[in-house]
Amino acid sequence: MKFTIPEKKKFLDSHSVEVRWGDMDALRHVNNTMYFRYMESARVAWLSKIGILLGHKNESFVLANTMCNFMIPISYPCSITVDSYITEITNSRMDIVHQFINPSDKKEIYAVGLATCVWVNLIKGKAIALPDSIKNKLKSY
Repeated sequence: MKFTIPEKKKFLDSHSVEVRWGDMDALRHVNNTMYFRYMESARVAWLSKIGILLGHKNESFVLANTMCNFMIPISYPCSITVDSYITEITNSRMDIVHQFINPSDKKEIYAVGLATCVWVNLIKGKAIALPDSIKNKLKSY
């Protein structure tokens, strides 16, 4: 099942990834699990840029849902760009779309992923309100 990319989205950040030889599988293209790691790296890099330390004060994002539409296989050697967009935000969660793009030809999209991230209290294991620092930063986009 493919998901539809929401039309309403705000650009968050761009993250460069150098594909490693070990990211490929026996079919000589990037293994599907790596796309999810690339998405995670893009989210963590963005959070770090805005001063959010995951796990600080026993609070962090956890994934409620994640998926990926694979369009064009990626093979080593390759550089890709993961552009991240916020598509929805509520009191305790945000949906982020990640586009995997060829940096030499921005029209070439390798894949599009979605992550539903919920802000939680790690000790209680329950959703809590997003920190003001994230909400305020999102207002500036």
